[in-house]
Formats: sequence, structure tokens, C-alpha cells
Amino acid sequence: MQEASMTMYLRQSWNDPRLAFGSTGSAESSLIRVHAYDKMWVPDTFFRNELYSFVHEQTVPNKLFFLNSNGDVWYVMK
Repeated sequence: MQEASMTMYLRQSWNDPRLAFGSTGSAESSLIRVHAYDKMWVPDTFFRNELYSFVHEQTVPNKLFFLNSNGDVWYVMK
């Protein structure tokens, strides 16, 4: 049996029309505050046949949400 380990950034994008907002002036997109993204829907991504996995624990959350005015979401985590 062979095993491998890695540290990676997981980047995902999707469209959620419930999050669309009318752009005012030059604001076409927005970063989402740390406490707000805990309430947002996120895809349940998993790796088939994994032996062990964990999310890095840091002093600050290692996540980024970027929201476009049409409801496009870009999510990055380590």
C-alpha cells in the first residue's frame, strides 16, 4: 500500500443567486467578513479513499470568500 501526504489550498467557485446584490457605483464584488461566512452554504467536498485529513488550525481562520454582485462565490481554504 502506498501513501502520500500533502498540504494544499482548496479553491472552489459556484453561483448562488440568493447572494446576488445590486452593484452600486464601482462596487462589483465584495470580500466577506470572517464571522459572516460561517453562516453561508459551502459544498461538502471530500476526497474518496482518503486515509486521514484535517484542516490547519491557525490563530486566524485560513479561509477567503469573495462574492461577486451576480452571486458568483469564490472560496479558498488551506
